[in-house]
Amino acid sequence: MRAVRIHEYGGPEVLVYEEAERPSPGSGQVLVRILAAAVNQIDVAIRRNAFPTPKQLPRILGSDGAGVVEATGADVDTVRPGDEIFFTGLSISTDGSYAEYALLPAAVMAVPKPAVASFEQAASLGVATSAAWYALVRRGALKEGETVLVQGGAGGVGSAAVQLARALGARVLATVVHASDVAGVLELGAEAVIDASADDVPAEVKRLTDDKGVDLILELIASENLATDLGLIVRGGRIVVLGAGPDPSLTVPTGAAIGVDATVLFANAGNAGRAGTAETLRQIAALVEQGRLKPVIGHVLPLEQARQAHELLEGHHFGKIVLVP
Repeated sequence: MRAVRIHEYGGPEVLVYEEAERPSPGSGQVLVRILAAAVNQIDVAIRRNAFPTPKQLPRILGSDGAGVVEATGADVDTVRPGDEIFFTGLSISTDGSYAEYALLPAAVMAVPKPAVASFEQAASLGVATSAAWYALVRRGALKEGETVLVQGGAGGVGSAAVQLARALGARVLATVVHASDVAGVLELGAEAVIDASADDVPAEVKRLTDDKGVDLILELIASENLATDLGLIVRGGRIVVLGAGPDPSLTVPTGAAIGVDATVLFANAGNAGRAGTAETLRQIAALVEQGRLKPVIGHVLPLEQARQAHELLEGHHFGKIVLVP
């Protein structure tokens, strides 16, 4: 089969489109013919060795994908050859989805593809949308009627969070750092979008909430925003930290946090486990089927252009980047 592998860590230039051995499913495993693979920031982190994992070089990148079940190993009775599925969670201890075929190490990872979604759309739902769901629902306990601020609404996780929060009955505010993204995030369902590069974010949030603040903040750049966030929540409000930002450590202004009875939660969707993540994807697929969530695709490139895809990912872009074998 053809695949994109890395033989060393580094920049996009280490991605090599080449022949690789096609895997065979063992007991409990599923072989998938990949029809689309999404490109994510975790792929970049692994490529740079900024996120060390058990899988050794050479390795195939790619956490997310969608395709058709090609074959199953023994003890698999939940999917059959020919089933259309999507998944997330590869490339940590296994090879990933940047290939014509990928091996799911556990059948529970194979989730039925929403019939109304293309393979490209389904592939784009993995890491980003499941992380947004985990942060908003599992950690943030989002309730219908609450007001949510998504700090960074134009990125993969942020754009998913805007749609999910709206679908779950919340009022959604969002920030962006490029004025060109305002219209796109409004189309996703945000009631208002604040251009953080030009506007006074605290003043705008206060204005939009009649000085009350928001119930929940999804924070993707915590090292830059956490201190400000504490002044934007209602008394007893929650801040869910999903992204550290440029500084790996945080300083919490204790007085400000105590003053508003703040709850600061940290979220790692990987802690849901394979079964928990698969259940999240089923919930997400149901929202897609109902027309309440629409994957946003920015670029679709052939698999052999994985290097260009990574270069696009590291620059300013809107919508998911997807590779097609």
